[in-house]
Amino acid sequence: MSLGEIPSGMQRIALLGLVVEAAVGIADWERVPGKRQRLRFDVAAYRADFGREETIADCFDYAALHAFLTGYERRAHIDLLETIAADVMDFCFQDPSVALAEASVTKPDVFNGRGAPSVAIRASRAEWARIRAGSSGP
Repeated sequence: MSLGEIPSGMQRIALLGLVVEAAVGIADWERVPGKRQRLRFDVAAYRADFGREETIADCFDYAALHAFLTGYERRAHIDLLETIAADVMDFCFQDPSVALAEASVTKPDVFNGRGAPSVAIRASRAEWARIRAGSSGP
């Protein structure tokens, strides 16, 4: 994923190219007990309030994001990449300083190197709250 440009006046904190093995997919071969496949994550959180960081408490904690994403290795089977991408967005917006987030999850091996399904989301905090509430209006 090529993450979007950094909007003027914002800080981007990203975790790129993280690969984990997880139980995911809707195909019969993906549902075999114990079957794992690689997921690649590219995630970015954007903050408008920055420039005075002195401790990790003043920052978006990308180590916590890393721990959340690697946690997919221990989760029960998840059918859809869309579900995972939405979970990642929810995680990013748990930090009240995040104004905008991007999450991309890709299954690089599902078609044996002949294309890779990927789901990506980019939304502001207000847009994401509206989406999660089930409203598509402005």
